[in-house]
Amino acid sequence: RSALLQFKQSLTVVQCSFDDYPSAYPKVASWSQEEENRDCCLWDGIKCNEDNGHVIRLDLTSSCLYGSINSSSSLFQLVHLEWLVLSNNHFNFSEIPSEIKNLSRLTALSNPSFFGQIPAELLELSDLESLDLSFNNFHLKLQGPSLANLAEKLANLKVLHLGQVNTASTVPYALAN
Repeated sequence: RSALLQFKQSLTVVQCSFDDYPSAYPKVASWSQEEENRDCCLWDGIKCNEDNGHVIRLDLTSSCLYGSINSSSSLFQLVHLEWLVLSNNHFNFSEIPSEIKNLSRLTALSNPSFFGQIPAELLELSDLESLDLSFNNFHLKLQGPSLANLAEKLANLKVLHLGQVNTASTVPYALAN
C-alpha cells in the first residue's frame, strides 16, 4: 500500500484529452490513506491475490499521469506484480530503469510509454508471456539486447509487439514462427 501511495505522490495527474482516450480518467484519484479507503485492493487499476493480498496487477491505462519513473521509483517495490500496463500516460521521456528486473514475476508488460534504450535487464523477466512495447513513436530502441536475445532469454513469450520500436536487427527465426 505504501509503495502505491509513494508511486502516486511521485507523479502528477494532468488534464486528459478525452478525444484521444475516451475512457481516460485518473485512476490514482481513488488511492488514499483515509480510513474508509485503506484497502488498496479496492483501488481503481489494482488487483490483488485473494489468498495473500499482494498486488499482482496494476493497470493505469489512460490515467492522466505525468512525471518521471526512475530507478528509485516505488513501482519497483511491487515485487509480486504479474501484470503491468502503463499505456497512454506521459512519463516525461523516462528510460526503462534497470530496476525493471525487480518485477521478476511479470507475465505481462504493456505499453509502458518509455523512451531510450530497452535495458538488458528486461531479459531477466523470464516469466514474461506478453510484451508490448509498441506505439512509442520510435522513442524506444532495441539494440543492447537484440531481437535474438529476446527470443532466446524470454522463452515463455507468446505475444510480442514492437511496432514503432527502433530495432537494428532482422527478425530471428525463433520469432518468425
